[in-house]
Amino acid sequence: MSKYSSNTEQKHALSRRDAIASFLIRYAVFIFFFFIYVAIAIYSPVFLSPANLADILLTASLVSFVSFGLSIVIAAGGIDLSFPNIAGYGAMLSTYLMIEIGYSVWVGVLSGVLVGLVIGAFNGLLVTRLYINSFIATLGTLFILSGFLYWLSGGQSMQILPQDFEYLGRGTLLNIRMPVYFMAGVFILCYLFMEKTRWGRQITMVGGNIEAARLSGVNIRMITLLSFIICGLLSPLSGILQAASAGAAAVDIGNRFMVPAFAAAMMGTVIFQGKNIILGTLFGIIFVESLNNASFILGVSPEIRRVVPGIVLLATIAFNYYAKKALSEMRVHTS
Repeated sequence: MSKYSSNTEQKHALSRRDAIASFLIRYAVFIFFFFIYVAIAIYSPVFLSPANLADILLTASLVSFVSFGLSIVIAAGGIDLSFPNIAGYGAMLSTYLMIEIGYSVWVGVLSGVLVGLVIGAFNGLLVTRLYINSFIATLGTLFILSGFLYWLSGGQSMQILPQDFEYLGRGTLLNIRMPVYFMAGVFILCYLFMEKTRWGRQITMVGGNIEAARLSGVNIRMITLLSFIICGLLSPLSGILQAASAGAAAVDIGNRFMVPAFAAAMMGTVIFQGKNIILGTLFGIIFVESLNNASFILGVSPEIRRVVPGIVLLATIAFNYYAKKALSEMRVHTS
């Protein structure tokens, strides 16, 4: 064997080794969580039972819509803190129109979704036309919606819901709850939008490098506004299906979505770094809800269980920071 061929084989071996190392570093957080699941399943076999997996899918589906919307805003370089109350207000408005006014289920649901779209557009206009920082703008909207929620409901839960409405959250098809089907449909639409359309690619371009996007002719205002509109459009679905599933619409119905949605969206946008963020967000949702479910099975107190999504969020950010650092050092070493 010649010296040249020997060097070539060594380079290929190093290249393969670097590719494997890069993969392991980049997706270390998923590998870490996989081993946690294996340990939980060994300790408590009920964790992987069909009934328990169905429960995980159900809870994941309810938080998926706000998570998809939030991940799109983050991918565009923004942040939306108002999505829990958009979800809550959409649910409360829908149930109010059905119970107090007597409108049909579909009119109530459509009204709740449309009001979310309007609120999302309002957030987007605050950011793109008044140049208010997205954190401040959506924080203000969060507080405003909180007041509207109490005004609309009088601080009371709405518990006598139409059966057709409850079917959206409690109904089954082939022994699978309806929210799971809704999640699958919205996931496909969001994935195709972000990965296969010009607007989706421009959203990730703006979030990745806004100056490069501007020089490329991307309409920054329009893309930013679009991301907030999508988040506003999707968020009420979580609140509406949560109300249908629980058989009641509480004034604080959106609060449970805040931390899990942030954790899932950060996993989708931070780790996947602009590519397949909707798929990454879906993984994030299932990871977060699986850990929350496992902590319940293992008898962890409710107070501690509330900490789990926050731990996942911080672990994701920490893993991403050290993964980037390790990857950059590896590139310097191999160059």
